[in-house]
Amino acid sequence: MNNEFEVLVYQVGKQDMAFDVEYVGMVIEKPEITPVPRSKQTIKGVTNLRGRIVPVIDLGKCLGLDDSGDASEQTWNVIVVNWEDIEAGFLVNSVRGVLRCSDAEVEQVSKVEKFGEKSKGIIKKDEKLIVYLSVDQILGELTAISELK
Repeated sequence: MNNEFEVLVYQVGKQDMAFDVEYVGMVIEKPEITPVPRSKQTIKGVTNLRGRIVPVIDLGKCLGLDDSGDASEQTWNVIVVNWEDIEAGFLVNSVRGVLRCSDAEVEQVSKVEKFGEKSKGIIKKDEKLIVYLSVDQILGELTAISELK
C-alpha cells in the first residue's frame, strides 16, 4: 500500500529538510530569542509564545552541520513542534511550505549516514532530495540528555 502524508519543508544552511506536519504547531518569523546562560550549544535560547516559555533548538548545530549559517544575519524562522508533552522550537533558515508525499518517494538511509537515527530517510520529489527528519528521535535524544527538561 502506498500511503500519502504531508511534510513541512524547510532549509537549514543549504540543505532542504522536512518534518511530518502532524508535529508542527506553527511557524514564527524571527521571534525574540533570549539566550539561556550555561545551556548546551544546541539550545539557542527560549522564546515567549503567548505566555509559554518555549526552548529554541539550533537545528543546524543539533545535526552537526557546519554550513547552517548565523541566523542573526539573515531571514530565519522557528518551527514550533509538539511531541509527547514537550513543546519546542527549531531554528531554521527558511520555510518552503507543505509538500504531499507518498511512501514510494522515501528512500531509507543507513543509520551510519550523516544524520543517523535522526532521519526517516530521503524524500525524492521533482528532482529534489529532501532529508526527512524524525521529530521523535531528535527530541527524544535531547530529552534523554536533559537538554530540554
